[in-house]
Amino acid sequence: MIKIEAIVRTSAFYDIQNALTEIGIPTFSAYQVQITGIHKSHEGWRNKTSDFLPKAKIELLCADEDEAKIVDTIQKTASSGEKGDGIVYSYNVENLVKIRNGKTGSFAL
Repeated sequence: MIKIEAIVRTSAFYDIQNALTEIGIPTFSAYQVQITGIHKSHEGWRNKTSDFLPKAKIELLCADEDEAKIVDTIQKTASSGEKGDGIVYSYNVENLVKIRNGKTGSFAL
Protein backbone atom coordinates (compact mmCIF):
# COMPACT_ATOMS: atom_id res chain seq x y z
CA MET A 1 0.00 0.00 0.00
CA ILE A 2 1.10 3.52 -0.74
CA LYS A 3 0.24 6.87 0.83
CA ILE A 4 0.31 9.78 -1.60
CA GLU A 5 0.41 13.36 -0.41
CA ALA A 6 0.35 16.48 -2.55
CA ILE A 7 0.58 20.16 -1.72
CA VAL A 8 -0.89 22.16 -4.57
CA ARG A 9 -2.24 25.58 -5.46
CA THR A 10 -5.73 26.07 -4.10
CA SER A 11 -6.79 27.21 -7.58
CA ALA A 12 -5.97 23.73 -8.94
CA PHE A 13 -7.75 21.77 -6.22
CA TYR A 14 -11.14 21.25 -7.90
CA ASP A 15 -9.52 20.32 -11.21
CA ILE A 16 -7.46 17.70 -9.37
CA GLN A 17 -10.56 16.44 -7.56
CA ASN A 18 -12.36 16.00 -10.89
CA ALA A 19 -9.34 14.34 -12.53
CA LEU A 20 -8.95 11.86 -9.66
CA THR A 21 -12.66 11.02 -9.84
CA GLU A 22 -12.28 10.32 -13.57
CA ILE A 23 -9.55 7.72 -12.88
CA GLY A 24 -11.58 6.04 -10.14
CA ILE A 25 -10.36 7.85 -7.01
CA PRO A 26 -13.48 9.63 -5.73
CA THR A 27 -12.46 9.82 -2.06
CA PHE A 28 -9.44 11.39 -0.41
CA SER A 29 -8.61 13.71 2.47
CA ALA A 30 -7.99 17.39 1.83
CA TYR A 31 -6.79 20.21 4.02
CA GLN A 32 -6.20 23.90 3.70
CA VAL A 33 -2.57 24.56 4.62
CA GLN A 34 -0.20 27.50 4.56
CA ILE A 35 3.45 27.31 3.65
CA THR A 36 6.32 29.61 4.46
CA GLY A 37 10.08 29.51 4.44
CA ILE A 38 13.19 30.76 2.75
CA HIS A 39 12.86 30.34 -0.99
CA LYS A 40 15.42 30.32 -3.76
CA SER A 41 15.11 33.25 -6.15
CA HIS A 42 16.95 33.95 -9.39
CA GLU A 43 19.80 35.58 -7.48
CA GLY A 44 20.13 32.82 -4.84
CA TRP A 45 18.64 32.17 -1.45
CA ARG A 46 16.61 35.02 0.01
CA ASN A 47 17.35 35.83 3.64
CA LYS A 48 13.80 36.88 4.44
CA THR A 49 11.10 34.31 5.09
CA SER A 50 8.08 34.66 2.88
CA ASP A 51 4.57 35.43 3.99
CA PHE A 52 2.25 32.48 4.48
CA LEU A 53 0.95 31.20 1.15
CA PRO A 54 -2.36 29.29 1.06
CA LYS A 55 -2.20 25.81 -0.47
CA ALA A 56 -4.31 22.66 -0.50
CA LYS A 57 -2.98 19.36 0.80
CA ILE A 58 -4.33 16.08 -0.58
CA GLU A 59 -3.77 12.72 1.12
CA LEU A 60 -4.86 9.30 -0.08
CA LEU A 61 -4.08 5.61 0.28
CA CYS A 62 -3.88 3.33 -2.74
CA ALA A 63 -2.70 -0.03 -3.98
CA ASP A 64 0.92 -0.17 -5.18
CA GLU A 65 -0.14 -0.61 -8.80
CA ASP A 66 -2.21 2.63 -8.75
CA GLU A 67 0.58 4.90 -7.50
CA ALA A 68 2.04 5.97 -10.84
CA LYS A 69 -1.37 6.71 -12.37
CA ILE A 70 -2.44 8.84 -9.39
CA VAL A 71 0.85 10.75 -9.10
CA ASP A 72 0.85 11.39 -12.85
CA THR A 73 -2.76 12.63 -12.76
CA ILE A 74 -2.05 15.05 -9.91
CA GLN A 75 1.18 16.32 -11.49
CA LYS A 76 -0.33 16.92 -14.91
CA THR A 77 -3.51 18.51 -13.56
CA ALA A 78 -1.74 20.79 -11.07
CA SER A 79 1.01 21.93 -13.42
CA SER A 80 0.84 25.48 -14.71
CA GLY A 81 4.56 25.57 -15.47
CA GLU A 82 5.05 28.34 -12.94
CA LYS A 83 6.99 28.42 -9.70
CA GLY A 84 4.79 27.35 -6.78
CA ASP A 85 2.76 24.62 -8.51
CA GLY A 86 3.47 22.32 -5.57
CA ILE A 87 4.82 18.85 -4.85
CA VAL A 88 3.63 15.25 -4.83
CA TYR A 89 5.28 12.57 -2.73
CA SER A 90 4.51 9.01 -1.80
CA TYR A 91 5.71 6.40 0.63
CA ASN A 92 4.98 2.84 1.71
CA VAL A 93 2.37 2.08 4.36
CA GLU A 94 3.31 -0.93 6.45
CA ASN A 95 -0.07 -1.63 8.03
CA LEU A 96 -3.69 -0.58 7.61
CA VAL A 97 -6.63 -1.76 9.69
CA LYS A 98 -10.22 -0.77 8.93
CA ILE A 99 -11.81 0.08 12.26
CA ARG A 100 -15.36 -0.90 11.27
CA ASN A 101 -14.69 -4.50 10.30
CA GLY A 102 -11.06 -5.28 11.18
CA LYS A 103 -9.98 -5.85 7.55
CA THR A 104 -6.26 -5.34 7.05
CA GLY A 105 -3.83 -4.45 4.31
CA SER A 106 -5.12 -4.01 0.78
CA PHE A 107 -8.45 -5.55 1.83
CA ALA A 108 -9.05 -2.46 3.95
CA LEU A 109 -8.66 -0.01 1.05
